[in-house]
Amino acid sequence: MKSITLFFLVAIFLSFGCAPPASESTAVDLESERDALMAVDKAWSESIDDTDAFLSFIAEDAYFMPFGAPLARGDAIRTTWEGLASMPGFDLHWQATTAEVAASGDIGYTIGTFELTAEHDGTAMLTEGKYVTVWHKQADGSWKMQVDCFNANGPPTAADG
Repeated sequence: MKSITLFFLVAIFLSFGCAPPASESTAVDLESERDALMAVDKAWSESIDDTDAFLSFIAEDAYFMPFGAPLARGDAIRTTWEGLASMPGFDLHWQATTAEVAASGDIGYTIGTFELTAEHDGTAMLTEGKYVTVWHKQADGSWKMQVDCFNANGPPTAADG
């Protein structure tokens, strides 16, 4: 009788060891998360006129990699952004064209295009380019920018009227 009881106890303990962790058994709605990333990327693009709003989309330990400027982290992101936004004639528009999310649902990226206008020697110059932004899902369920890298397609050209 003792051996049968021992057998069942061992079997029960082994079955617990074979069960998937609770976090793996929760399915992530990847389509919904991709939609959420597209929406947060769009909201971020609409915040460029308010530095504090713009920075609210950025994780504390994020990397900001604009073309023609050094890598920025922490407080340097504010300084870099304020430098960009204070250029004469500054205007920036970007739009994500795709978003992907890892199966875990906690990291994703957006890819898109941008147009940056700024004056150089009194002439409005247009720079067109592309970007990739890596997003990290926060404990509160919000998405924050973790890495933002953008580069120009070519040299600036005179902006049309």
